Amino acid sequence: MERESAIPRQHRPVRPLFHRSSSTLASMRAALVLIVLNGILFLVKAMVGVRYDSLAILSDAGNSLIDIITSVIILIAVRETGKPADKEHPFGHARIEPMAAFTVAVLTCMLATEVGREAVGRLLTGSTPQSDLIPILVLLGVILIKGAIWRVAGKMGRRLGSAALTAAAVDAQMDVVISLMALLGVAGVSFGLPWLDGAASLLIAFWIAWVGYRLGRDNIERLIGHLPDAKTVRLIRARLDLMKKTGKILNFHELRIHYVGSEIHIAVHVDMDQRLGIHRSHDLDEEIQAALTGVPGVTHVAVHMDPISLHRTASVPF
Repeated sequence: MERESAIPRQHRPVRPLFHRSSSTLASMRAALVLIVLNGILFLVKAMVGVRYDSLAILSDAGNSLIDIITSVIILIAVRETGKPADKEHPFGHARIEPMAAFTVAVLTCMLATEVGREAVGRLLTGSTPQSDLIPILVLLGVILIKGAIWRVAGKMGRRLGSAALTAAAVDAQMDVVISLMALLGVAGVSFGLPWLDGAASLLIAFWIAWVGYRLGRDNIERLIGHLPDAKTVRLIRARLDLMKKTGKILNFHELRIHYVGSEIHIAVHVDMDQRLGIHRSHDLDEEIQAALTGVPGVTHVAVHMDPISLHRTASVPF
């Protein structure tokens, strides 16, 4: 018999499978902060890039424009993902976040193509941008700000299990590298090597393309139900093994673990003593679900209870 807490509500507290939590609100606030910061950085870099005719800085500004779009997408995705399950979406809206992150990956690759095209044109024409201390100071400030975003968004993404915030952290990491490359190009102009501006822009294009590819690949895997990381799988198995060692279950098998968007779903068959009866079986089912949903990222557990005679449980394969 397969059970998913299908017990009358009057017999137990209501435990919703999907709900908008404080983590959703925290993610939305983080997305709003990113929109404001990226908007300011875009305006500053765009003005300095135009003023000093630096393709490296303009490429960095184009990346900030993508960041603004990314932040808006993250905000919408986090809001929609946090909605509870409904009649049309009985398993919630967990796939929205990786879809949003994949959209970011596509936009990132589009930016890489445009930056690469402009960089090749700059190298072929051999135009010389203006040199000054201001572009260098601007890029140093951008590196410090983006480094802070990289650290904070990455920490929040891991803590909240948010694919969108993790994507924002990866994007901030990319921004730090991009700004370092732009700084190399601007410094090259100051030292009489104007071709470094175009070369730095070309390096930026390749880096953006690589990060976009990696981000897209990771989120496609989440959308198609990829297995979570090895650490999470080990933790899930360890909790089931503990219940087996303590005699609460006889064995478990046909364990299925996969992503549903940004959430982890589990299906497992559990061997139980056939003499337990329906009420004790229900309590065991609830205990298994509580143990497994305690693993970070796990939101849904389907337990199939297999009644087994103790006289024939000597060797049940996993």
